[in-house]
Amino acid sequence: MDRASLLGPRGALEQLAVEQARELAGAGAGIGVDIELIADINIENETFLERNFTAGERAYCWGRPNPHASFAGRWCAKEAVVKAVSSLHLGRPKVWTKGDAAPLDEIEITVAPSGAPAVVLHGDAKAACAAAGAEHIRVSISHIDAFAIATAIATAH
Repeated sequence: MDRASLLGPRGALEQLAVEQARELAGAGAGIGVDIELIADINIENETFLERNFTAGERAYCWGRPNPHASFAGRWCAKEAVVKAVSSLHLGRPKVWTKGDAAPLDEIEITVAPSGAPAVVLHGDAKAACAAAGAEHIRVSISHIDAFAIATAIATAH
């Protein structure tokens, strides 16, 4: 299967996320979704990994049966968190001010006692979420075949 045919579902998923964000925006919640080709996450680049994943995340992912998929899933979760917080209050000014190439290691995806992924914020990411009025952020991560996907929901104060 060629790359172009693999990206077909991506557009449908992004459209669904936009529709869900519109529905939740009026309910005091923001939603974000991200989907990536697992192969597009370069786990051979140590600088990329150190810049975007905490030491705990790296240890977790390397210890999983499919480290590549685990890194991709956490990457998607971080991107989904940014989108969820950004869609929480559509009329507020932008809170993510470091630009598109900013490192994502200040958004940490841990494992809750229940086994579900959990979000822990640090530094500027924590300040950005506070400025956006995000009180709670929940994420869900999945991966299958060539794709990883994550959804995040942020709720307001």
